[in-house]
Amino acid sequence: MRVLKNEPLKKYTTFRMGGNARTMYVPETEKELMDLVQENSRILQYVIGGGSNLIINDAKEFDEVLCLREFNQTIEHRGEGRFYIGASVRLQKAIRSVNKAGYGGMEFLFSVPGLIGGALYMNAGTGRTTGKFISDFVLTVDVLRDGTRQTLKKEECAYAFRTSVFQSHTDWVILGAEFQFPAMSAEDAQKGIDERLALCKKTQDMSYPNFGTVFCVSNGKIMDFVRRFHIGYKNGCTYSAKRKNWMLHREEGTFEQAIKLLNRVKRLHRLFGKACKCEVRIWE
Repeated sequence: MRVLKNEPLKKYTTFRMGGNARTMYVPETEKELMDLVQENSRILQYVIGGGSNLIINDAKEFDEVLCLREFNQTIEHRGEGRFYIGASVRLQKAIRSVNKAGYGGMEFLFSVPGLIGGALYMNAGTGRTTGKFISDFVLTVDVLRDGTRQTLKKEECAYAFRTSVFQSHTDWVILGAEFQFPAMSAEDAQKGIDERLALCKKTQDMSYPNFGTVFCVSNGKIMDFVRRFHIGYKNGCTYSAKRKNWMLHREEGTFEQAIKLLNRVKRLHRLFGKACKCEVRIWE
């Protein structure tokens, strides 16, 4: 296990914001992770994986942070399109490995800068209209729960639009999952990847650090109003003028600004009686 001292957290998030971790634990095996959690359950208070859905207070030092980027890099083809993939595997690596074996289906996630574990936690996918999610391919998910390794069947994971049972249990850690993928030619797989990247280039705003969409439940008209008026701080945190439901972190952005922007949108939804749910996790 690697133990890092005074580690800057901003380099671990796609939003590029955060204070320091006085101590960061980076387990390199599943056993190291399990031993650490059993010895110190408080370590689960601040857990970071791919860091693509996270805002971290830039004015705070965090005593202990657990980093899950290295403990399970397993990719195992168990035959006939069944794969076991560890929680620490990057989505792009997982997709390429599945494609190389002659299978596919998750190409729509190729643009997501995250890990398998985080994607399972969030039930990562496309919008409601197209309705494609990582859970479409899940058979079972292995979790660290109550200090032991347990396997949940897909129906036990309570998957729905951008949600799962794991979001209600912050003391659980996703270890990996078994998937079933359909056969797919290399040409079709690459076409799916190319189409996804082209769509993202056209519709997403990557001009500054961001975490993708901010709210998994929101009103389209309200979010379009926010986009059109480019609400935010000119040289700091601001909502994108190109893509609604999208926040950017410019050079002078701060945690305080980001939280104010989140709360402004929440207030607008309350004012008009519309549902609103933030999908970004916040370390205050």
